[in-house]
Amino acid sequence: MPHLAAIPNHLPSSIAKPILTFIVPAPNGCNLNCPYCFITKRKEAATKLDLSPTDYVAFIEQIAAREEIGAICIQGYEPLLPESFAYTRAILDIGRRLDIPTSLVTNGTNLGRWIDDLADLRPSKITVSIDAAEAAIHDRSRGKVGAHEAAMNGLRLAAANPVLQPVLTLASILMPRKRERLLGMPSLARDLGVDHWLVTALQEVDDHELLGPVGDRRQMFNDLVILRREAERFDIDFVVDDEFGRLADDDLERDVIDLEKLRFRRLANPAGTFRLLPTGQCSMGLDIMLSVKANTPCWRPGDMDAYDFIEALRNDRPALSVVG
Repeated sequence: MPHLAAIPNHLPSSIAKPILTFIVPAPNGCNLNCPYCFITKRKEAATKLDLSPTDYVAFIEQIAAREEIGAICIQGYEPLLPESFAYTRAILDIGRRLDIPTSLVTNGTNLGRWIDDLADLRPSKITVSIDAAEAAIHDRSRGKVGAHEAAMNGLRLAAANPVLQPVLTLASILMPRKRERLLGMPSLARDLGVDHWLVTALQEVDDHELLGPVGDRRQMFNDLVILRREAERFDIDFVVDDEFGRLADDDLERDVIDLEKLRFRRLANPAGTFRLLPTGQCSMGLDIMLSVKANTPCWRPGDMDAYDFIEALRNDRPALSVVG
């Protein structure tokens, strides 16, 4: 079995330029209650909101004026909540105007509300998180009855829109010993008219380290191979999301039949990824996977140009502001 880095179908991201990721505020909290929510685990869901939509735009514009941005992604809290959409709209709009690939990740429950707006804003990707093809399982894992139905309604409307259909992706979390929950996803994707499926193995995160996948690695890879085969049956593009390369370099991988046929998405330059929170706190590289601390560097509009701020992060300069 070849080493993972030598596998031809391994798909590292071609983006070596800076990637900007954003958490948008949800003043009333998220509308779902997912037990493995990374935003909650990282303590990114702050109630203290210091940045406005205009500030997010300024952050992007100031960096873009001095360096080419590779991509922009809105990853939470829930960017399509009515109280959050002004931020999402502003970020998507500046991405479109500057011709920067701009995407968002959503639970899909409010997707149907914004079909026309999203078609006008033309994001490069809309990723909708679905935990299972069966509504009861998805709703139980998301902590709200009706979440699956709302997401399906939104997905069908989006898939019927010629602008949005090509950019839709379903995303699922592979949990230990729960592979059967995902076996129906390729059939569901085909029924919805969505061609792409992204699967992430559940990752363990604590205050100090991203510890890698939860559960037995050999079983996890075996599950991924089985899911890939099921996706092939329905002609669904199947990719394993492993942005920071936590699934590589383990001899156990080599014992899994057909592992070389898995396709992985990894960042070409993990250290070049930045994550801005509504508080102004900003993390870089692997630090974005860890819990936010009071001393996490904080960008304050008007105090420092955003490009100078990320340069200070890159050079680990200690003079950066922190949340007081």
